[in-house]
Amino acid sequence: MKGVVNVNDIKAIISERIKQRLKQLNLKQKDLVEQTGQSKSTINKIVNGTVTPRVDLLIPISRVLDVSIDWLVANEKEVEHGGKMEEEIINMLRQVDEKKKVRIYFIILYILVLLNDKKK
Repeated sequence: MKGVVNVNDIKAIISERIKQRLKQLNLKQKDLVEQTGQSKSTINKIVNGTVTPRVDLLIPISRVLDVSIDWLVANEKEVEHGGKMEEEIINMLRQVDEKKKVRIYFIILYILVLLNDKKK
């Protein structure tokens, strides 16, 4: 699929963004461990780009770093995508079986609720 980022790109983007933000906030990985409640090993793997964090881990990380989840995972090219992003999402969903679509639906709802709560 044209324009879709692969998993290794996402891991690298998240890793670099977390490192960048930790530096800006003068925080260390141990601060991220303490404030997210995640293990040192888990945070280390995310920060070093060896694993892609699950959504439920991105949420506390984004809160500690005071950034949005989309900032953590999107590179500038994706942000510039604009109108094509919606089309790509629909195309990706068409390739997923119905059971997974239900899971994706509830994940999206959960994220939207979190984003709306953050605005308040």
